[in-house]
Amino acid sequence: MSETLLVTNQDMPGLATIGECIEAIEHAYLEHGQGTARELPRRRIYHPREDPPDHYYWFNEMAGIVPGVRSMGLRVNSATVNVARKRGNARLGFPGAFSALVFLFDTETTELLAILQDFYINPIRVAATSAIVTKRLARDDSRVMGLFGSGTQALLQVQCHRAVTGIEEVRVYSTRPERREKVAAQLNELAGINAVAVDHPRDAVRGCDIVTTATSSNEPVFDGDWLEPGTHVNTMIGSDYFLPRRETDDKTVLKSDIIVVNSRESVRLDKQPELYPHLQRGTLNWDDVYEIGDLMVKRHIHGRSTSQQITYHNNNVGMGIQFAAMGRLLYEKAMERGVGTGVDSRFFMQYDDDLRAIRDTAFLADADAVEVN
Repeated sequence: MSETLLVTNQDMPGLATIGECIEAIEHAYLEHGQGTARELPRRRIYHPREDPPDHYYWFNEMAGIVPGVRSMGLRVNSATVNVARKRGNARLGFPGAFSALVFLFDTETTELLAILQDFYINPIRVAATSAIVTKRLARDDSRVMGLFGSGTQALLQVQCHRAVTGIEEVRVYSTRPERREKVAAQLNELAGINAVAVDHPRDAVRGCDIVTTATSSNEPVFDGDWLEPGTHVNTMIGSDYFLPRRETDDKTVLKSDIIVVNSRESVRLDKQPELYPHLQRGTLNWDDVYEIGDLMVKRHIHGRSTSQQITYHNNNVGMGIQFAAMGRLLYEKAMERGVGTGVDSRFFMQYDDDLRAIRDTAFLADADAVEVN
């Protein structure tokens, strides 16, 4: 290898289909369930700034290996964050520019294949992860989705779910009427989808086969009492210790017959408020909480056993295997199409001859120059 490929967000649209992205994520979690893919828990640092006083330097990292595609993905973010109140709720903000990169390594050659910006990858890997769980837990006759949220993630959730289910109707709720109307209009442009904006959160739950939350809230967005037998629920707040956040209430959790998370370890490490308090009190047992990998290989869990069960996927944390899998897919597509910018890969590698030369010309030479008193 002579080049490492630099791939920008602008390079990525159109390289891979939604179906291909879902397949890549599915493969990563299958290997995770088989015990071959490896994962380091997400880690974050919040360092307070003196000016302005309510801002923090934020560093975020996650790493994972998917050996089936010879990939190790390291996702890192370097940013300024602050905690602001929006409509009465505390929200994590990202003022200013920030660095967000995925480093893609080949696990056999150890070479750095690519450095990819992560903004394009990030929302797709979240939505694709929700979709592969819905595919296995939602009822086969699911046709109506209730959707909370009005951003990019909400739109991608519908696109990814449409690829794996037979949904025909989407009921959109957002706290801002103009936003939910806009999202419904955008979704109506998708073939085979009838999207309507609803005025009350209850209307995005009752009568819905799949209920998906894609918000930035830090408190429950619907009442668990509204859930009907047979519903599949998706949430995707990846809360950490710094700012506890949740989208569902205790009733939703306790009504659920099957609970699946991306990572049990992150529930514990970040004391995530949707599940961790129940696990501490004993109203839930750790054996009641499965990982996606368990579902993929049917270890202790085979999906729903009746059409009346309420199933719940807490898309609770980003994982390095997601970036290893999608990074490899986009890297290979970029190489095929001649997209991206190649740079000399030798800058990122250290070779034996180079190291010997440094030793002989620098360290040993410096030692000879030292005067012994």
